[in-house]
Amino acid sequence: MEPKGTGAMAQALECGKVDMAVMLAEGAVARAAVGAPIKVVGTYVKSPLRWGIHVRNGSGLTSVVDLKGKMFGVSRMLSGSHLMAHVLAHQRGWDLQRDAPLKVVGTLDGAREAMGRGEIDAWLWEKFTTKHIVDSGEWDIVGEVPTPWPCFLLVASDAALAERAKEIQTVVEVTHPVCEEFKANSGGLTTSYVSEHHALGEEDASEWLRGTEWACALEVQ
Repeated sequence: MEPKGTGAMAQALECGKVDMAVMLAEGAVARAAVGAPIKVVGTYVKSPLRWGIHVRNGSGLTSVVDLKGKMFGVSRMLSGSHLMAHVLAHQRGWDLQRDAPLKVVGTLDGAREAMGRGEIDAWLWEKFTTKHIVDSGEWDIVGEVPTPWPCFLLVASDAALAERAKEIQTVVEVTHPVCEEFKANSGGLTTSYVSEHHALGEEDASEWLRGTEWACALEVQ
C-alpha cells in the first residue's frame, strides 16, 4: 500500500483494507483511545519527530517569543499540527485560545497559500519536509518543537491480531535488520537516497539520519 496520511491509514485498518501500518504516534493513540478496532503493537521509530516552527520570510517574526497571540495554521483539527501548536503553547505557558489561535488551512500547499495571503502567521510541520521551502526563501524557521514521545508506532487491526499475530511478528522481525542497514548508511547509500527522493541536500540528509533512531520492535517505548 502506498504512503497515506494518518487518518487514511486508520480508516484502512478499521475497514480491513490493510492489516498493519506505520503511523504517527499521536494519531494512532488518538484513534485507539476512542475505541477504534486497532492496537499499538510496537515502536517503529523511537526518536522524536522534529516539528519546525515556520513563518513567512520578511514577516518581521524572528523568534518564538514573537508568535504569542499570532495565528497558527493547522492542517485540520486534531491533526499533528494542531496538537503540536498546543504543545508549544503549553511549553511557553500561553493561553491556548488567546495566545495561539488556530486556522484550518488543509494541506502544506494550503499553508503556503494562507501564509502568502497573511491569513496565518505560523505553521508547524516536520522540519525536513519543509526544508526546500525555507531554502527557497519563501519561509523562515524560527525554532523547532520535538515531540515528547517516539514518532512512529506499529499498529495492527484487532482482526489481524486475532487471525495473523504470527505473521505480524514475522514482518517486524524481518524489517528490523533492514532498518539497521538503512541507519548504517554504508557507502552513503542512505543519505544519497534520502537526498534524491526528498528534496534535501546531502548535509540535511545526514542531519536527518543522525537524529533518527529506529526500534522496529514489538514494544512501546
